[in-house]
Amino acid sequence: MTRWKPVVGLVLFVAAVIGGVTLYIRFKVTTAIEDAITAMSPVAEMRYAGVAVTLGGTVRLEDIEIRPRAFNDRLHIEGIAVETPGLWFLLTGPRKLRDGELPEHLRATVRGLAFNLSGPMAETLDRFIAMAMQSSGVAPVSNCGDVRYVDFNAYQRLGYQSLVFDVSLGYRFEKGGGPLRITTEWHMRDLGRATVNLEFVGASSNLRQVMGTQPFLRAFDVVYQDLSFIDRVKRYCTQASGLSVEKYIESEVNRFAADYRTQWGLVPGPGLRQAHREFLTKPGEVRLQGTPSMELDMETLRLFKPEDIVSMLNLRVSVNGKAVTDLSTIPVTSTPARPTPPPSAAAAAVTSEFRAVPATDLTQYLGKTVRLHLAQGTTREGRLVQLLDGMARVERRFPGGTMTLGIPLRQIERVEVLL
Repeated sequence: MTRWKPVVGLVLFVAAVIGGVTLYIRFKVTTAIEDAITAMSPVAEMRYAGVAVTLGGTVRLEDIEIRPRAFNDRLHIEGIAVETPGLWFLLTGPRKLRDGELPEHLRATVRGLAFNLSGPMAETLDRFIAMAMQSSGVAPVSNCGDVRYVDFNAYQRLGYQSLVFDVSLGYRFEKGGGPLRITTEWHMRDLGRATVNLEFVGASSNLRQVMGTQPFLRAFDVVYQDLSFIDRVKRYCTQASGLSVEKYIESEVNRFAADYRTQWGLVPGPGLRQAHREFLTKPGEVRLQGTPSMELDMETLRLFKPEDIVSMLNLRVSVNGKAVTDLSTIPVTSTPARPTPPPSAAAAAVTSEFRAVPATDLTQYLGKTVRLHLAQGTTREGRLVQLLDGMARVERRFPGGTMTLGIPLRQIERVEVLL
C-alpha cells in the first residue's frame, strides 16, 4: 500500500493545481464581467446567474437579463458560451492577443436571446422603420393586404409573440498552413435556420501580418431551412388578399421585374422562378454552394453581371435537395447607348468577326478574343489566357482593372474566335 502513496499524492497534487487554475480563471472572468456591467450601468442594468469554466477551456455565462434604462423592457439570454483551445489559452491567451496572435480556433455561442415583439423596444424600432420606409416611398408588399414592409408588427400578424435566437460564430485555422474555415449558424426558433460555411486560403493567424496578406475565398456553403415562416406568410397573405394559395404563389413567382430587383437584386430567369415556386409550395431547404475557380476578390463582384458571377463562383443551387440547373437571369433594361459614328474607309478595309471553331482547337487561340457558349445557355466573352486542369480562363476588362473567369471545359458547347 505504501508504494501507491506517491502516485496518489501526485494525482491529488495535479487535481489541486487544475482546480486552483480553474478557480483563478473563473475569478478573472467574473471580475471582467463585473467591470463590464459597471461600465454599461448608465445605459442598462445587467444581471446573470453564474459563471462556469470547464477543463476543456469553455467559459459559460448563464441566465442573463439586460434591462435598458430608456425602456421598461428587457432582453433575456439563456446562456453565452465561449469555446477556446483550453485552460492554457485562458491563462496565456490575453498576452498572445495583445501580441496580435489569434488562437488556432475559437467559437462564441449565444443561446436563447429572446426579444419581446409587443414590448416598448419593438414599438420604438417599428416607428423608426416606418419613418424610414415612408421617406423612401416604398410600395406595398405584393398580394399581402395592408402589409407595406416587414417590421416587428408584421411578425406579430404572422402569429409570433417573440423572436428567440440561437447564434454561433466560430473559426478554425487548419494546421500546416491550411485554410481558414469560418462557420456561422443562425437559428430563429419556429421560424428558420441558416448555416454559412466559408473557406479561405492565404489567411494569417497573426493580426500584424493581416495587412500584408490577401485571403481568397476558396469555397462556401450556405443552407437555409424554413421551419414555419413561409407557411405563416402564405396563410396570412392569402387571407388578407382573398387569393387561393395556388394563385398567391403564381402571383409571387410572376411579379414585376422591378419588384424582383428590389428584393433579390436581380430578375430571375425561368429556372430560378420555378425553384422559387417549388420552395413556396413546399417550404424546406435552399442550398447555395460555390468553389471559385480562381483567386477571387469579393469586392469586385459588384462590377459584374449576375450571369458572370454564377460562372466565376461555380455556383450550384438546390431547393429541397433538387438541383436548379438553369441559373440564368433576365438582363435589366438600360438606357440605349449613344450610336457610334460610321467607320472610316480605311478602317472598313480591315474587318474582324467571330468565327466558329472546334472546341478541341482552343489551344491554338491563346491570347485571342473568344466567345464561349455554355451548356446552360449562357455566353462568356473575353481574352483566352490559359487552358489548364480542365479549365479555360478568360480575361474580362472592367473599369479600373481586369478579372479572370474560370470556365470548365466540359460546359463549353460551342466556340467562336474573333478573327
